[in-house]
Amino acid sequence: MAPSERSRIYENMIFKLSNKRSPSEVKLRALEWAIVTQLNGEKSVAQIGEILALNPEETRAMFARLMEEGLLELVYAPEHDPYVPTEVFEELEYQFTYAMGPVASIILEDTLAELKRNRENLERRQLPLLIEFLSLEISSEEKKYQFQKQVFGKIKGIV
Repeated sequence: MAPSERSRIYENMIFKLSNKRSPSEVKLRALEWAIVTQLNGEKSVAQIGEILALNPEETRAMFARLMEEGLLELVYAPEHDPYVPTEVFEELEYQFTYAMGPVASIILEDTLAELKRNRENLERRQLPLLIEFLSLEISSEEKKYQFQKQVFGKIKGIV
């Protein structure tokens, strides 16, 4: 994994404990040790986080630290980035602003927060849900239809 990719941990990645470095060589916190005990080359990052009752951000941060310490060996990584690209958010915000006016960006950020996500960690599979929630904010049926038509047309190949 290239250094720039090291800090990008996806929820569907699978790791096992590396043979190159022992966890006893590194000062680990209790939750990091708990992660180490769950590594079996079969459980995903999300599954381990769920077992340990961690939120996705905490889980990814701890996996990134363990990766940087050389304790993890990647078993499986997704073929493409599972997160929504920046340009999709630009188009989504543009179309939503056209339908809602200047409050659109605030509503978009609030809706992302309700989903416990932000523009950097919204997964592609969650994009239709975000669009549906945003659509509920549009009172005009005609504007709602146009918003959905435009946005779904642009993201067809992404989800």
